[in-house]
Amino acid sequence: MSKYEKDVNKLLKAIKRGDTTKFGQLFECTANHLVGVARYYLIDKSYHDDVVSEAYERIFRYIDSYDENQDGYNWMCKITENVAHDYNEQFAKELAISEIDLKQRAAADSRFDDAYLDLSRAFDTLDPFSRELLYKYYFFEYSYGELAKENNVTKNAIKKRIDRILHKLKKFIEEGVR
Repeated sequence: MSKYEKDVNKLLKAIKRGDTTKFGQLFECTANHLVGVARYYLIDKSYHDDVVSEAYERIFRYIDSYDENQDGYNWMCKITENVAHDYNEQFAKELAISEIDLKQRAAADSRFDDAYLDLSRAFDTLDPFSRELLYKYYFFEYSYGELAKENNVTKNAIKKRIDRILHKLKKFIEEGVR
């Protein structure tokens, strides 16, 4: 079991025992992964936020059924998968799409989803500082200068660090390490 999975298990155990303050940490730690799972199983990818939201609702509704001796990360992924399947059924009924059409659409999106999951796995290999640096730079649009000031280093040091992190992610994905 990886350190990440152990951390998820600790958070789930704490929540199961009544420590609801750990909910935010669990969300921060797992949200991107569950989005990847949702996108992988969904036919209409636009529902991924709804699926993840409902998955978290189910996770906390059924937290008492979580077996602390089992892998909590996989338990959460399975719940997300089940919610995605529920959405697919609802989507198919609403649009009266046949089962063959569903499989064809899912197959057409599988290459993108595989790449997304590969990136998610690669991202998991990064240390927390590297993940935070990428989040701030790409998602929160911090500049090299802002990151440098925050970390008491030069802009060039931040740029080199981000370049090394991206190289590491690219290498991980190209080698297909799982």
